[in-house]
Parts: sequence; structure tokens; C-alpha cells
Amino acid sequence: MSRVKQAVKRVALFILWPVRRFFDPRFAGIAAAMQANIHATVEANELLGRSLDELQARIDEFQARVDTRFEEEQQQIEALQAEAAKASGKYFERIARGDVSVLEPEVAGVLNRETTSDSFAAERGLFFNPPVWIGYGDGDVFVRAVNERVVETPYVFRQLASVPAGASVLDVGATESLVAISLASLGYQVTAIDPRPYPLEHIDLTTVVARIEDWKHEGTFDAIVCVSTIEHIGLGAYGEPTNEDRVDLAAMQRMHKLVKPAGLLVLTTRFGTAGADSFQRTYDRPELEELLEGWTIEELTIVRRADDTTWAIVDGPAVADDGAEKVALVTATRL
Repeated sequence: MSRVKQAVKRVALFILWPVRRFFDPRFAGIAAAMQANIHATVEANELLGRSLDELQARIDEFQARVDTRFEEEQQQIEALQAEAAKASGKYFERIARGDVSVLEPEVAGVLNRETTSDSFAAERGLFFNPPVWIGYGDGDVFVRAVNERVVETPYVFRQLASVPAGASVLDVGATESLVAISLASLGYQVTAIDPRPYPLEHIDLTTVVARIEDWKHEGTFDAIVCVSTIEHIGLGAYGEPTNEDRVDLAAMQRMHKLVKPAGLLVLTTRFGTAGADSFQRTYDRPELEELLEGWTIEELTIVRRADDTTWAIVDGPAVADDGAEKVALVTATRL
């Protein structure tokens, strides 16, 4: 019976609990506390939402930094791998196989220097100025320019066609040119003169280290060749002493004495607005005639640079001051 009473008592307490809490002083203010708790919860949710957005932004920012650093590290790794390949010789093996795509700016710079008068070959006196200048770039090889040699050299050979093989030819300013060795190979008796040594040898080639205006020589020649030389004489451009006098005129007078009567002169030089700098002179028509005093001009041809790779003969009167690079090709005989 007591167990039944206890069970009934528990049920009664459970049923009466909502009523009792309004009269029990221990429950005073619970409603207000619950309301405050609800507001706090809402505010916490809003704050949490903002915090999540800020946290996501920081995560994104950090990820971006990680990605950037990864790319930098990857580039450093690739650079180190490239250096390791060079150190092992594999890089240069690829270059030696003709793999143009592996050319880098640093290597291209070295190759470009080797096409100029500042090259390692030039340090050993083995630079020969070619008519076509090749350029090297990042993974590329291209034609950089075509210089005046493209017309000067064939002009010399054409004019010397009237001079029989075995004739004596003086090449003035020969060192960076292949004209002397070519003429010797064709059977001419060639003397090459330059303040610098001529680096090539041939049974029909004699080399002289001297300045033409000072050279003491008793004999004469059937023909004289002077390719892109007269404009530099006396200016110190190739290591010779500078001279304020018109040494170019003195050089021409010396050549006049070194050629046989009716002997041939084939000369090429810069043409345009007359003037001079520390490297070269430019002659206009009156100065060219002064230079050739004592010679009979048989032919005068002016060629003009049209663009980096094109030269063409000037039709009609040559305009000296049009700003374009020009070269005078002269054939003359001694009076």
C-alpha cells in the first residue's frame, strides 16, 4: 500500500510543478533570465557569423601567400635544376646538339659578343668583319643586320677582273678582311698592310705591319685595294696614334706613289654629310674629289642602306645629307 501512495505522490508533484513554480520564490526572475539568454545567443550567433567570414578571409589570404611562396619555391627549384644541368655539362650538350630553344639571355649575350670586334677571337687578332651579322636571343637566332661588306667585297673582285692573275696587288687596311687571302688564293701576288698583324698565311701573300703613310717601299703594284679603311686613318680607331693633320690625304698620296702608272685603285668609303668623329670620317662629293686628287675616277657608285638588311645602288645624283648610311665605291687609275 505504501508503494502505491508514493507513486501517486510523485505523479501529483509532476502535475503540479508548473503551478508551483509561479508561487515558489526560487523561480523569481527565471523568465527574465531566459529572455536575456535568448538575446545573448542571438548576438553570439551574429558575432560567430562575422568571425567565420573574417576567418575565411584570413584563410584565403594565407592560402594565397602559400600559393605564391610555392610558385617562388618552384621557380627556385627549376633555376637550381637548370644550374645543376649546366654544371653537369648537360645544358651545353643540348646547345652543342643545336637545340636553339635552350638558349638563355646570358648565353645569347656571350654569343652576340663573339660576333663583334670585342670577341675572344678579336683578342687574338682573329676577327673578320662579316657582311651578315647574326644575332642571338632568348631561344632564338636571327639576322641582326647586313653591313656594307655585302657590296664592297664583290665590287673589289668585279673591278679586279681586268687585272690578270699573277699581278701584284696591295691591300691597305687588310687585317679584318678576307680580301687579301682570297686574292692570294686566286693567284694574285698580294701584299697586306695594316698597323695590326694579318693573321692568315698563303704562299702568294706577304704581310706588313705598318701605317701606309709611313711605309718605306721601293717597288710598285699593279693594283691597290683599300676597303673601308681610308676613313679611319689617323684617328686612332685601331690603336695607331691620333693625328690632327689630314693623314687620310697623306695616305692617298702614298698609295698614288705605290701604284704603277695607269695602275688601278679600288677604294670604298663612307659617303654622306662631310664630317669626322673619333672613329671615322664621312666624305661628300667635294671631299671625295679632294681625296682622289691625282687619280682619274673611272667609276663612282653610291650604295645606300634601305633597311637593316638591304643595300641598293642609288639611281641618279646621290643625296649626301638624306640621313641614310651610304658607301662610295670608287674605281680610279693613276694619271
